[in-house]
Amino acid sequence: MKLYLEIPELDKHFPFRSFVTKGDRLCYPHWHKEIEIIYVVKGSVDLGINDVPIHMRQGEIQFVDSGDVHYFLASPDSERVVIQFDLSFFQEVSVHDAKEHSLRDAFATMEHSARKWPGEVADKMRVLIESIHEENKGRADGYAYLIKARLFEMLTLIFREVPRSGTHRQPKISEESATKSRETLEKLERIFTYVENHYRESISLKEVAQYMGFSPYYFTKLFKRNTGMTFVSFLNEYRLNKAKWLLLNGDAPITEVAEASGFGGVKTFHHFFKEATGISPLKFRRTIYGNNSARI
Repeated sequence: MKLYLEIPELDKHFPFRSFVTKGDRLCYPHWHKEIEIIYVVKGSVDLGINDVPIHMRQGEIQFVDSGDVHYFLASPDSERVVIQFDLSFFQEVSVHDAKEHSLRDAFATMEHSARKWPGEVADKMRVLIESIHEENKGRADGYAYLIKARLFEMLTLIFREVPRSGTHRQPKISEESATKSRETLEKLERIFTYVENHYRESISLKEVAQYMGFSPYYFTKLFKRNTGMTFVSFLNEYRLNKAKWLLLNGDAPITEVAEASGFGGVKTFHHFFKEATGISPLKFRRTIYGNNSARI
């Protein structure tokens, strides 16, 4: 069993980082004490936070609170900017604020999905995120001061304009709830790992359910409830994403791509690919990436 605790490598004197992640791989369930901001700059991203599936589209923003368990499904055509920071970053505010837990409460009780914010508030947050990330990329003289200034602007925006969540988030969950959530995540991890190791083979829902020790009915309900999609849809999407990755990064024949991504035959691969993207695998390779040397 993998540990879900992630410890980002942050400078203790400047506990912040930002980076871009391409969605070509699964990101297993994990948690950390740092606040995380996800900003989708390309494509769409499917993730889960505390067992709740979320589909994010280009331009959308999602906050992940300290201690929230989250994972990402594979989506190779996507890119997301990720910002992580520790609340100690705002220690100057903590010193002058009479409410000891006001910062933690602000992030815990805010509406975490910008989809539910007023449009102008989301626009302001988007500008701040882009500015912070660009400064961190360029690292011109004084970049750290500007990043800190932008994060304080962000904090002010959260206090003043970002809506509060409709449901009050308890700062601590019960031991029973934590155990139940951990058990669910362990089940999901086993399923994800099985798919990652066997997607090239013929996989049926019944076989995976049997591997997990579940009835097909229970497995179907568990997977749909925690990922937002059926297992068959997930498996086909996973294979399609693997196929797209192969098409983008090589000139292997389409027959080899079909086999390597788990579709077995070209006919099945062509059908699923065209249904999902609207074009054939060969046209996808040629049109988007100008690879006219591809061969069947």
